[in-house]
Order: sequence, then structure tokens, then C-alpha cells
Amino acid sequence: MTLDPINPFAVHPFVSAVQPLEPFSHPHDGLYVAVGDSEGQYLNFQKQLGDLSSVVDYGRTVLVNGDTGCGKSALVNRCAAWARTRFGERKIVATVVDATKPLKRFEQLSLDMRMVGMCDRLFDLMRKDRLIRDEFVDEFERNRKEPERVYVNLGDYMHRDHALILLLPTPVELLQEVVRYADFAPPRVLFMLESDVLRDEHVEQIERAVERWTKPVVLTVGRLVEGDVKRFVDQRTGENRDRGRFPRMSDETVAAVGEKVQTVAQLQRTLHSTFEYLMEHAEDYDNDARVTIEHIIEEAERVPKDGWGTS
Repeated sequence: MTLDPINPFAVHPFVSAVQPLEPFSHPHDGLYVAVGDSEGQYLNFQKQLGDLSSVVDYGRTVLVNGDTGCGKSALVNRCAAWARTRFGERKIVATVVDATKPLKRFEQLSLDMRMVGMCDRLFDLMRKDRLIRDEFVDEFERNRKEPERVYVNLGDYMHRDHALILLLPTPVELLQEVVRYADFAPPRVLFMLESDVLRDEHVEQIERAVERWTKPVVLTVGRLVEGDVKRFVDQRTGENRDRGRFPRMSDETVAAVGEKVQTVAQLQRTLHSTFEYLMEHAEDYDNDARVTIEHIIEEAERVPKDGWGTS
């Protein structure tokens, strides 16, 4: 049987080339590649949260830091999926609620108004997922614009054997927002945020500000280093080798790509776009064909994306 042509860098069921992996919704676990210390930070997250007792008893906040395109959202999603499984081992049903796409106007609001807006939206998201106990729906709805009342009671609003993993929008006022969420974190709730402006001095300030509570878990992902591009290409092409036919890349081409890109988002977007174009236009799109650095450069010039696909 002849295999159909495929793009080995397409991630199903996504349409966007750089939509972050989402293992709590799709079978993406095997697609993670150890680049930019993402694997080390994932293991660090597991070590710090352990059996999740601190989340169950007190609630926790996680902050993932890194430059744009370095894989923060993918790491957040992976950690959320692990936490959900770990909760399950404790006979606690955990739900991942993604609140990372607020209205753009949120960015122009004051900190207090953003906290109110997020709390207001949380009611709708939790009601949609049927996470609020029937006897508390009316109370939650009355208090939906009062974060101080909602978050302190959030554990009671949920069923006793349920937990919430809440993915939050990127903070606008980093220190104040992270401290506020760390202050709000109630039992059986895991807040997860990401930032591209966090520095060591910020971490120290946050930890000092929340030292009477459970301090946030801080994870940092970085740019690509030597070996990352080859590791990424080998994983994606190896994963799809028996699923369809597509041209291969020589080690020389992979090395040349590595000199052009700095982040995993740039790498994914560049390769996805190149293979997508060749699949539609190349006369020979088969296992015996080769994708060269010239193909990749031509595609980058044909559809410029701010420096090889900077996200």
C-alpha cells in the first residue's frame, strides 16, 4: 500500500503551526522533545510538587518563565496534564480550565479590575465544566466579581473529591499579580501562569512577599542549544516515518537550520511551513527526496515571519 504524503511537522488536530502541545486534551505526550531545558524543568516541577499534598492542603501557584517562543505554554500544559494524572492517583478528579485567552481590553485594566474580570470569567468556565456544586452555584454567581470572596471559598464550591488546575493569562503587572494569586490560592487549586519578563530579582521579591504562604514554583525554559534541532527533527520524522511519505533532511541541512533559529517556535514554524509548501508544489515529495537548506531559506523569504518565524 502506498502511503499518502504528509507533513511530519504537523501536529494533529491543530491547524496553527505553533499551537502549544496540549496533552490534557489530545494524545500529545509522545511529542515533547527535550529542548531548551524543558525536560529538566518538567522534572523540577514534579519534584517540587511531589504527591501534591501541598496543593491539596494549601493550594499552589506555578510561574513558567522564558523568552517568547521558548515553549512556556507547552511546558505549562505538560505540567497541568501530569498534575491531573497525579491527582487521579489520589482519587481526586482534577479538571484543567484554560483561561489564557481573556479579552484584549484586560491588558488596559488596572490590576484590581483584571482580578475581578478573571474571577467573573472563572464562574462561566467552571459552570460550563460542571465544577460547581449545585448548592453553591447561586452564591458563586452573586460573588463572581469579588475575588476575595470567591477564591477563599473555591474549595468549598467544588466537590470534595475535585481539584482545579487553572491556566491563567500572562500577568501584566508581574510581581503584584503573582503575589495576589499566591495569596488567593485555596486548597485543591493549582494556579499556573507564564511570563517572559521574570528575572532573578523578581523571584526573590515574590518569595519574600509570599513567605508566610506557600511560595510559587518557578520554572525557566531557554533558547535552543547545540543538539536541540537534531533532536527535534529526529523525533518528529521518526514519529511519522510509518504514517506517510515525506522528504528527508540530511545532517548538514539540520545543522544549517540550527544556525538560523533560536527558539523551538521558530524551528517548528519554519519546518512546518517548508514541508507544507513542498507538499503542495514539489514535483518529487517522497521518502527518497531531500529537503535542503535552500528550500528552507526560500520559504523563509517567501513568507517572512520576523526573523525565521519568531513568535
